[in-house]
Amino acid sequence: MEREDTKPWYRQFWPWFIIALPASAVVAGLSTVWISMQTTDSLVVHAEDGVRKATDRALAAERMAAEMGLAAVVQIDPETRVISAVIQAGELADVPATLDFELSHPAFADRDRHIILNQAMADDDGNPVWVGHIVAIPSGRFYAVLKSGDAWRVTAEWQGETSMVLRAGGTGDGL
Repeated sequence: MEREDTKPWYRQFWPWFIIALPASAVVAGLSTVWISMQTTDSLVVHAEDGVRKATDRALAAERMAAEMGLAAVVQIDPETRVISAVIQAGELADVPATLDFELSHPAFADRDRHIILNQAMADDDGNPVWVGHIVAIPSGRFYAVLKSGDAWRVTAEWQGETSMVLRAGGTGDGL
């Protein structure tokens, strides 16, 4: 009987192919562990009195905005980075001096932006206007929230537009 294969095992293709499959799984597992150790759990809401109470306050604020019939138009000027908000529908019992405008990234908390908008003069129709300034306009998909403390809040989804309509429940369609 004559032997055709004279190369040792470590010079063959198939042993290394078989070894590479579990080795790649080990490398992928170690990479996943390293990534999980380097990042935080940014999807978890941290609140002093718990996640449920924070969610309940947000829902109550949205219900209040829906009862008041609030709708706001937010405009972001990409050149000057000025943000202006105008309440164009609904009745405000009192006009707050400041509003909070938040752009929340769906996955990474370090990309969130929080801007304080200060009351300015009313527009031509007599609607109250608030303005603020953002240092850098983020790119990508964000959740936009305009709120007055815990009193009311209107929301929409923002993907880089210069103008958006915010309503209670996030139905950002036209007025």
